[in-house]
Amino acid sequence: MIVTVNVKLVNSKFNQAYADKENEGEETEDNIKYLWEDEFDVQGNVATFKVVNNTTYLLKGLYPNDDEFCFEIPDMTILECTMDNGSITQFPFSKKAISKTEKKETKKGLTFYVQLKSIREVVNPMTGVYILKDDYPKELLELYSDEEE
Repeated sequence: MIVTVNVKLVNSKFNQAYADKENEGEETEDNIKYLWEDEFDVQGNVATFKVVNNTTYLLKGLYPNDDEFCFEIPDMTILECTMDNGSITQFPFSKKAISKTEKKETKKGLTFYVQLKSIREVVNPMTGVYILKDDYPKELLELYSDEEE
């Protein structure tokens, strides 16, 4: 099946009552509902899709000097796609960052929607990974900040 993951950061300052009164319920230039949106089509045919709540995510990668790192990030929700060939694609989210989720099945496959809260900062170190800044490893945060500047 084809799986699409749609992620939106909800603007905590969005005022639905104002939108209803002033613009037929829709957002306006000064009352934006979403600050950004990411959408991913999982590459390949997904055999099974599941949501794993209250789990630990292993954040793995390389330091700039090519040494490997591996950090355990607790309190995560992971969208897990098992492919036809047995490989697994994961989309991890800090559980506390999630405002709402919704799964919609279509004839072609499914779309999983995730809305994130904008009250606390989320670090997005690589495509499809969303970790609260408070939970992100401090030594990696310094590297991440340097890259952003």
